[in-house]
Order: sequence, then C-alpha cells, then structure tokens
Amino acid sequence: MRRAPASFEHHPFRPALCLLAAALALAAPGCGGASGRGAAVLRPSPPPAPAPPAPAPAPRNPPPPSDAPAPEPEAARMFLSRAGQQPAAARAPVPRVTALALANTARGEARGMEPRGEVASLALAEGASGAIPVRVAPGECAAFIAQGGLGVIEVDLFLTRGAPTALEIVAQDADRGPIAVIGGRGACFSNPGAAPLALGLHAQVRRGEGVVLVQGYRRAPPAAPPGASPPDATPPSTSPPADPP
Repeated sequence: MRRAPASFEHHPFRPALCLLAAALALAAPGCGGASGRGAAVLRPSPPPAPAPPAPAPAPRNPPPPSDAPAPEPEAARMFLSRAGQQPAAARAPVPRVTALALANTARGEARGMEPRGEVASLALAEGASGAIPVRVAPGECAAFIAQGGLGVIEVDLFLTRGAPTALEIVAQDADRGPIAVIGGRGACFSNPGAAPLALGLHAQVRRGEGVVLVQGYRRAPPAAPPGASPPDATPPSTSPPADPP
C-alpha cells in the first residue's frame, strides 16, 4: 500500500503563512520592534568648548606679596642704641665680586631704574654702621640696596632723618641675610611732599664683618605737561604791571 505524500495535503496555506511571517519580521525594525522603540534619530554633536583665554602677562615689577616678611625689631633696636656712638665708617675699595653681586641684585630689585651717584663701599665690623646722605625729590620713585661682601652674614638698611642723637627711622628693610633692600621690586620709596627730602641712608652689619656696597636707584617722575611750571618754580604774577615812574 502506497503512503500519500504529506507535504501540503493537510496544510495547504503553510507556505503563504511562512512568507507572511518573514515579511513581517523584515518590516519590524522600521516600525518598532517588540520593545516598542522607534528608529534611532541622528542628532548633531555639540560644538567644541572654547579654548581657555591666555593668561595675562605678569607685571614687570610686581609689588611685594601681602605675606612679605616684616622688618625685624631687633635690627632697629641695635641701630638706635648705637646711632650716636658710631664713628665714621672707613671707605674701602670696591670688591669686584661684590660689585657683580650688587648689579645682579639690582636687575631684580631696581629694574628700569637708574643709579643715584656712585657706589659707597663701607668696611664695617660686627655691630657697626655707616651712613651716606641722600635726597629724594618730590614725586621721585627711589630704591636702595646694601650688598654685603665676603664675611658679612646679616646686613640691615635704614632711611632716617633728624640729628644723630635723636634719629627717626623713616624706612627699614625686611630682608634676611647679606642683602638689604628698601623700595625694591616696584614698591618704591617716594616723597609725597612738595620739597626735596634730605635723609640719611645707613647700612648696619648685625652679624659678621666685611665690605658692604650701598647704592641708590631712582625712576624719574613723569614729565610735566607742556606749559606747566617745574615743582620749585615761582608761579608767574597775575597782578597788573605797575605804572612807570
């Protein structure tokens, strides 16, 4: 007995159903799959972040920081206690190495300024001090440097006014070691008055002994506008001229 083929006699629509299922499967990604999510949407990328601005250039002579050291009270006490008893300091030849060190210090402390007169070279023992006279013009920006040479461990610098027996300290350095500076790095010592200021510039060796070079520097006041009178000039008279006799 022959067995009838079982291919499509009992399920005549199976091929069509298979084709329909395959078509639906292909169409599902475009219409949302079983998860119900739609097709991915392409969005433009955000623009790149702008580059940070370039840092501002540092000022050429920045002022001293707010946490700069304060002058040592012990230095002023020693100086004032011996001010009226100090003999005149002996002048000494300028050591070449110390002069080079002074020039190097001035490049940082008195940049853009010109020297005031000649370098004073003082030979000082421990506890001794020497003085030179200085004048600061009205509106002038001044700086002063004391550079200790071989053997000098601690040097102090003072600007004073008054008699030797009753000196008043106008300014004092706050440095440590063999270099002392007043008015350095743009924080210049200035004269706010209308007349020149006559002062004494004192270098003191608190520890050690040796040669100390002292030099002043200045930046000239801004030029007066055209037609303006110099600071010490007598203003022109505004009264009418007198009648001739």
